[in-house]
Order: sequence, then structure tokens, then C-alpha cells
Amino acid sequence: MRHNSNAVAGVLACLLAFSATACSSVPHFAAPPQSGVEPAADTAIIPASVQLSDNAQVTALPDESGEAATYPAAEDAIRAGDTAGLLTVLAAMPQDERQTDNFANAYLALDRAAASDFAGARTYLGITGDPETEADLPGFYLWLDAWFIALEGDAAGAIERHRDVAGSMPGITADLSLAAMLEAAGRTDEALAVYEALTPTTIEAPEHEFDPRSIVFQHVSSVIVRHALLLQRLGRIDEAKAAYEQLATAEPEQATSYAAAIESLETGKNLDNQPLTFVTGFSQSLSDVATALQQQRYITAAISGRDLVGLDVERAGFDLMTLVIDPANEAVRSGVIDALYEEALFDGAAHVALVAPEMTPALQISAAQALIMADRETEAREAISQALALSDDDEKLQTLYGALQLSTLLNDRDKAMSLLPELMQLAGNPAELAAANGLASSIYSHFGETGQALGHAEEARRLDDTHERRMTLADLLGREGRVNEALVILRSERLARPNDPYTLNSLGYFLVTRTDRADEGYRVLARAMLLAESDPYISDSFGWALFQFGDLERAQRLIEGSREDLMPHRHWEIEDHLGDIYWHQGKKDEAREAWQIALDNHPPKIEGDTIRQKLADGLTTPMPEKKPLPEIRIDDGEINRRDI
Repeated sequence: MRHNSNAVAGVLACLLAFSATACSSVPHFAAPPQSGVEPAADTAIIPASVQLSDNAQVTALPDESGEAATYPAAEDAIRAGDTAGLLTVLAAMPQDERQTDNFANAYLALDRAAASDFAGARTYLGITGDPETEADLPGFYLWLDAWFIALEGDAAGAIERHRDVAGSMPGITADLSLAAMLEAAGRTDEALAVYEALTPTTIEAPEHEFDPRSIVFQHVSSVIVRHALLLQRLGRIDEAKAAYEQLATAEPEQATSYAAAIESLETGKNLDNQPLTFVTGFSQSLSDVATALQQQRYITAAISGRDLVGLDVERAGFDLMTLVIDPANEAVRSGVIDALYEEALFDGAAHVALVAPEMTPALQISAAQALIMADRETEAREAISQALALSDDDEKLQTLYGALQLSTLLNDRDKAMSLLPELMQLAGNPAELAAANGLASSIYSHFGETGQALGHAEEARRLDDTHERRMTLADLLGREGRVNEALVILRSERLARPNDPYTLNSLGYFLVTRTDRADEGYRVLARAMLLAESDPYISDSFGWALFQFGDLERAQRLIEGSREDLMPHRHWEIEDHLGDIYWHQGKKDEAREAWQIALDNHPPKIEGDTIRQKLADGLTTPMPEKKPLPEIRIDDGEINRRDI
């Protein structure tokens, strides 16, 4: 299958929102989550005997009897998005068990700090003020104490303590934390000096999603964005723009989106840039630590040849506790929702969205997507309506963007078409216009109106000529039967990005499914598999190529592997492919089950109609003829300009 990336939309969203941390990963949701509803003060369901901060109490989930839900383990509470439940589990653990997990006592300490009980927080950490007894404590505990001192109002003491313990922190987190503390203390020149020292002379952006330089680029991006935001807050606009232009220089293909962000620095449009306080600086620093620890786990797993699968419980728990310190932190809340959503924990994702301290349109959009996937469509439609009703002029564009995406997911064409003209009218600068046209293209394509989709895709590319825009255009040209035009684009992209597995995947799948060049497509997909053998989208494409050559057994194994790798999510195209394979193998019940799963997972209209026909009548096309597989050489997939 062609991998459908939301990278451009995600880049635009995080650039326009200009969050200091949101751009570290492309959000799953249509608009960056912010904050939601505030539960009434008299609805707390945690027993008085359990000592929790108010910020933690409002996150409690009720059980069937209306009492606070209980969990057999901390991980279960995290998966439910129930911070109160998590803390209740940790508080009930024996002290010696908590000491085997440094984060258990740290989480309880953070909750005490959220309640301004700093003495209680230090008791959990073992902070006594005696350097000898503190010598054996984890450096992370001492770093937390530096921030507790800041929250108590002793800025000078906090900075001194921070400098003493910074060496024990991972990566560049100590420097970023110090910069945040200095800024919150009003020592902005020192904070700027930290950012300048962290910015490398040469910045290299990753070439594609599999490029290992991504992690370094994320760190550098965070430094530059925060540097630019601080300069902007100080009124030093030209310096802020110059700092941010370093990123634009590193990614020239994203020039339109970066230009919009730089415009925001100058005009303040789409820019919520409030000065850091000790609370917001602390939460930002906690999030940095969580990210650094997560990246260390990824690197360690990669070195040992393992894949990290499933919910990163440590990261999710860390972020939930960060929200106890700073419930209004939009970037962290978005990260928790994303993590739960990725593991199909849709009810938990919706819960985290809806217990934030303030109702906003963006949070309602985030909750709506989780509710759709949890089969709570009535609530999802209400959340979309609430988002639209709440949005003011500054929020309207992003809210419409999200509402349109979700209305399309709900197959509500009338709603989508009623909102689309307003989106197009509100889009102002080239980045916004390109995003609006790109979304319009996606909507028309979903409903089978390829001609309209193609026109908007061409306009999006004209406004913002990026790799993703070109790949989308090629796909639509193929759907319209303009195969040679599509191939010119796909081969050109292949030439420009020779080691990008997804570019190879798109070209190979196109050749297999839309041309008579299946041999070439098979070879291109084999090279993609070599570069990213564990990617489920590429495995599905290669499996479908095997199917075209009549090798049903190997095709089945590969595509079932793709299905397994995506679990607990399902993808309609993988299930559709498996349904066809099962049918030709005589497994008609399994085929119909796979097609039904495909239909339940929001396929585009034309493909959905085809799947319904299969469910009713089965397959009427013959099984592919068994043919010898093409020979694969080491240079297969290599092309040059003469081929184009």
C-alpha cells in the first residue's frame, strides 16, 4: 500500500502553533490538543483517606458503582489515563518496592509538589539537606529538588542547586532545564547564552522518516524554537527571525511552512507565546527528560536488535505526572493522547482530553477522534459541534481543519462540504492555502471525486512544492489514468531520495497496481523491504506484489505479518488484501471476516463500495496466474534521469 503520511499537515500545525515541544513529533490528531472541561469541584470521587493534589483528583475515573476505579497495577491506570488511580496504586506499595523503581517515589513527590506540600515531596525523595545522606540518591531526585526550591520562590537557591546536580541528567536536558529556570527567574541574557551555546554551527535535517539524524534534528529544533520564542518575547524580532531561519535553511523544501512561522514571529498571528513561569518551565523540563529517556530506550533497543512495541508506560506515566504539575500544558497533553491513541486505548485518550482544566476547540477535536475510534460516534459528533461553537477567530482555521478531517472519517459528506468553503476563505498565507487545498484534495479523494481532488492537489503543490505534495499528486494522477505523468513524478522523487523506503514503496506499489510493469515494481519493493523490512506498509506492498505473481502462500504470510505489526490497530487495505487472498485459497468465511474488518475501518468511498460488493457476491476475478518471480540484483531499483 502507499504509506499515507500526515507529515506536511503536522509540520504546518506545529509551526503555526509554534509550541516549543509539539514539533518533536507529528501529531496523530487533526489539530494539536490543548485543554478541555473542568470537572465540578464537588464531583471528586477519591476517598479523603487518599492524599492527592486537586490536580490529580480531577483525573479520577469512576467504576460502575460511581466510586473511584481501582487497578491491579500502575500500568493499568496509565493505560486508562487515570492519574489519580496511578498515584493511588503507588501510594499503596510498600516503601521497599517503591525504592526499586526510582519513578514511583518521584511521581508521588511531584503530586505533593502540585499541592504545595514540598516537605512531603522531599520526604518521598529522601531529601534531607545533608550532603552525605543525599550522596547516594539518584541525580534525578536532586534535580527535582532544584525545581521545588524554585517553586518555593527561591530563584537564586534553585539555580545554584541546579548547577550542582545538572551533570547527572541525560543528554541536553540539564542545559534546556537551566535555560528555562533562568528565563523564569528573569535572567534572560543568561538563558539566551545557553541556547546560543547549544546551537550547532551546521544543522543537517533528516532526508526521510528512516534517517537516524532525526533525533539530533529534534533536539536542535527544540533549542532553536525556544531561542526564537524568547527573543520574540523580548521584542527582539529580527534576532528571533534570524535564529529561526537556521531551521528554514536546513529544510529548504519546507520553505513555505517556515515562512509562515517566521511571519508569526513578526506579527504574533497564530503565536501564543507567554513568558515562562517556574511552573511552566518545570513542566517543559520534565517533558524534555521524558523525551530523552524515551530516545535512550529506542537507541538501546536498536543496538540490541529489538523493536520497542506497545505503550511506552514509562513515558506515558511521566507525562501524566507532568500534567499534575501543569495541567494546562498543551504539548504534553497532546503527547499523552497520542500515545494512548496509538495503542488503540481510545477511551483513555478521550478521558485525558476531557479532564484538562479549560475547554477549548482543539481539545474537543482531539477527543472527537478518539471517540470515533471507540465507536462512540454520537459523542464524537457532539464534540465536533462543540469545537466549532467554541472557536474564536484565531482558532477557527485549525478547528475547521480538524472538523473537516473527522467529518470525512465519519463519511459525512454533507457536513464536510458545508465546512470546506469556510476553510478555503479563512486560509490566508501560502502555507495555510496549501494546507487547505491539500485537505480539500483528501476529502474529495475520499468521496471518490478524483477530478476535484486532483485540482486541489495541483494547487497545493503550486503553493508548497514539497515531497509529500508531489507524492499525493502522483497518486491522484494514477487514479485518473494519467499514468505516465504520475510516473515522471514518482521516478523523479526516487532519484532525489534514493534511500527513502517510503518513496520506493510508493513507486513500487504504483507499478504493481497501475501499470503492466509488475517485474520492475517487484524489484523496487524488494529494495524497499531491504531498507525497512519491519515496516508494515512496505511488507503489505511487497506481499501484494507476490500475490500478483500467484505466490499466495508467501503473500499471506507477509500481509498477515503486516496486520500483526499494526495491532491493535487495523488498516482497511491490509484487511482487503487478506480477504482477496483467503477467498482464492478457499477460505471464504475468513475472507468475508477480513472484508468486514476493512469496511469497519473507514475506507474511501470507492474502495468501500467495492468491498461491500465482495461481501455480497465474493470475488468474480480469477486467481492470479503463478509466474516465476523476477530475479533481484543488488542494483535493482536504481534509476537515472534517462529512465524518467
